Amino acid sequence: MKFNKIYSLLGILSIPFVSASSRSDFYGKNDNRPELFKILDDKVGTIKISLDDEIWTSMKKKTEVPPWSAQFAEDFETMNATMEFFVPGTDYRVELESGKFKFAIGGKGSRNFSKPGYNIKLEEGSIYEVKNLRLRSNSRDPTLLREKLSTDMLYKMGLPTTSTNFVNLEVNGEDLGLFIVTNKIKKDFIKRYFNDKNTDNLFECLSDHNRFETYEFANSCQNAKEELAANKEEIINFNNAINNATSVEDIEKVLDVDNFLRYIAYEFLTLSWDHFLGYNHNFFWYKKKEDGRFIMILNDFDETFGADFSNIIFLIYNQYADRSYMPGYEEMYVPNTAFRDIDLDHKIMKYLVHDDDTRFRRIIGEVVKQVFNPKVLNARIDELAELIHDDMANSRSIDEKTGYCRGCFNTIGLVTGWNITHFEDGVSYGNWISNASYTYSPSLKFFIEGRFKYICHTYGIDPETLELIEPRPKVSFWGIKNKYKVGFNGTDFNTDDFIKYNYPDLDKEDFMQESYNADPEKNNKPVNYEYTPHRYDLEENEDKEDATVSTTVADIEIETSGTTTVEATSSPSKTVETIEPVETSKDCWSEKLGYSCCQTSCHVYETDEDGEWGYEEGHWCGIPSTCSSETCWSVKYGYSCCETSCNVYETDAAGDWGYEDHHWCGINKEKCTNN
Repeated sequence: MKFNKIYSLLGILSIPFVSASSRSDFYGKNDNRPELFKILDDKVGTIKISLDDEIWTSMKKKTEVPPWSAQFAEDFETMNATMEFFVPGTDYRVELESGKFKFAIGGKGSRNFSKPGYNIKLEEGSIYEVKNLRLRSNSRDPTLLREKLSTDMLYKMGLPTTSTNFVNLEVNGEDLGLFIVTNKIKKDFIKRYFNDKNTDNLFECLSDHNRFETYEFANSCQNAKEELAANKEEIINFNNAINNATSVEDIEKVLDVDNFLRYIAYEFLTLSWDHFLGYNHNFFWYKKKEDGRFIMILNDFDETFGADFSNIIFLIYNQYADRSYMPGYEEMYVPNTAFRDIDLDHKIMKYLVHDDDTRFRRIIGEVVKQVFNPKVLNARIDELAELIHDDMANSRSIDEKTGYCRGCFNTIGLVTGWNITHFEDGVSYGNWISNASYTYSPSLKFFIEGRFKYICHTYGIDPETLELIEPRPKVSFWGIKNKYKVGFNGTDFNTDDFIKYNYPDLDKEDFMQESYNADPEKNNKPVNYEYTPHRYDLEENEDKEDATVSTTVADIEIETSGTTTVEATSSPSKTVETIEPVETSKDCWSEKLGYSCCQTSCHVYETDEDGEWGYEEGHWCGIPSTCSSETCWSVKYGYSCCETSCNVYETDAAGDWGYEDHHWCGINKEKCTNN
């Protein structure tokens, strides 16, 4: 294909598309996005790739990856291709000859699904100011809008991130359907947003579980400059400084805290579990030239606005935080997710949020006023849904030859099966689950409106004026676990291919009752589950015990209510500095050691020679004898016994464990033997 010199790689424009009412109005007058994304605000673009048929056949074959095996997938790229980019109805057009760009299979976790993504990287120049184009199918999102809404929201928040719009892709005349198109965070991105023309301090964190506590930033975050890949001094020093910090002031020295908390606010509001708070990836660290402090920059936004937020996440990735209290999806009311629920015990959050959330609350209030409210987001959803509706209908249609959607070449991968009905429901008030691909998708407007109500209530924001209420009011606790299960179509909530679900008894839940909300002093914590202690609190207790030289319970005699004395020994991590005489209850064995018995839980966190210990209200407590009357052995570990299953998935010192209704459960051997 002949390279068009007029519409060059420099992205020189001719006659721009003008609309009387443009979707670009959302960004205001100071829109600093790359020109490509401004062009595509009111039109869906088209990319046509031409290459040798054998190469294309090989490329499609390489997209075939079994479920959850994407980490083993082979890469595939070629420069033996030509490309045409254009915007129908306009004069925007760029043509690239063979050898001018790389065309490659793209994505990481997305490669587990049937419709792969692609990358286009120009060797020189740009397509309307963009050198690297990421084309993604975002198969888990039935609306294909979550990435777009997220980058729009972050723009409104004044945070640098990638930009997003939509293109149709065609390869060798084969219609692959609709994709999102985004740019990448590279040196051109840093130059645009920070005026740093050639930074040596941009680090991409590619692997999962990049936590300060594990020093994983130092291990896995790579310098964006390939020639500096081994140069990690800056990121190591940053990691060490955060881990050694004991105050907000210490953190401020190396981290732009306002920038960081605004990104964290975004994650919390949209329940993005695939960034810092949860799965700990999909972000960059950049050391700013102006003040030498680091900032975080997020990318990749398909798992947002409540998508796939389920207890399964916390069961699989439970090494950093105990979230065993999280209910299964039948009882989970996702819009009421608290910060404590989504934060996987990052110690930095102790100083920045948990100890005092005044600053975080102020930021939450600003974001709610700017963008995270139904008035702004619902209107944006409507105009974006109108833009891509017809292209979505085409993209989701089933190819008569293959039996799959357009571009769905990974026939051995996870097939979501979304169609145009799921798209239409997903942008409004229809909640769907595809059990075939383990995808959970509350509708956008349903999630936003429910989340908005929770945030306004919990953080004291007037839902009408969107202003913070001062002084901050005390409020009742709105929990994530409902008393009443969801309603759904179909026969089996957990196995039917598609489930459309709703909340028919939502108005009966405690948090919906005027009387419940009128008494925040009484109703200030979960009533049908309890929070577990932060892992860092438990570890600190153990560290303090190991280092302490103070008197422990084992070193003294405790006077009881009688005339005798009892020599006591203490649990290793339950050190006390002084012990006052206490009256011993007949039923509470731990009172003689200076600890009350647990009042609300039989969950055992530690066992020593004295007995079994629980933890509630920030204190250790003895597991009372009444817990022994419980017929289910696993209750004391925080799990019910299996109701229907006898399949053993794991065995440890406690016993045999099964899994049902998205929960681990104890295998009742007697029951299973009798059956």
